[in-house]
Amino acid sequence: MRALLFLAGFLLAALGFFAFHGSRDHLLLQGGLTLGGGFIICAIFTFRAKWHGLAGAGLLAFLGVLRTLPAAVTDSRNPSTSFMLAAGAICLVVLISVISVLRAERRRQSIERLKAGEG
Repeated sequence: MRALLFLAGFLLAALGFFAFHGSRDHLLLQGGLTLGGGFIICAIFTFRAKWHGLAGAGLLAFLGVLRTLPAAVTDSRNPSTSFMLAAGAICLVVLISVISVLRAERRRQSIERLKAGEG
C-alpha cells in the first residue's frame, strides 16, 4: 500500500508538471504538486504510524475525488479537463485501495477477537 501512495504522489506531481507545460496554468501545477506531495507525505507517515498514514491518504483521496471529478464533468471544453480526469482517477484508485485495506484490517481484528473468545 505504501508503494501505491508513493506512486500516486509522483504521478500526480508529474501530471501537474506536464499539464502546466501544456497550458501554462499555474493552478494545475500547484494542484498537482499539492495533491502529489500530500500522498508522498502520507506514504512517509506510514513508516511510523501505518494506520494514521493510510487514514490520511484515504481522506486526501476522498477530497481529491470531490475536487477533481465535478470540475472535469461540468466543463468539457476546458483544456484542464484531461488533468482533472486523470487526477480524479488516481485519487479514486487510492480511495478504493485504502477502503479495502482498512476493511481487511477490521475483519482480521474481528477474527482475532472471535478466536480469543471475546465474542
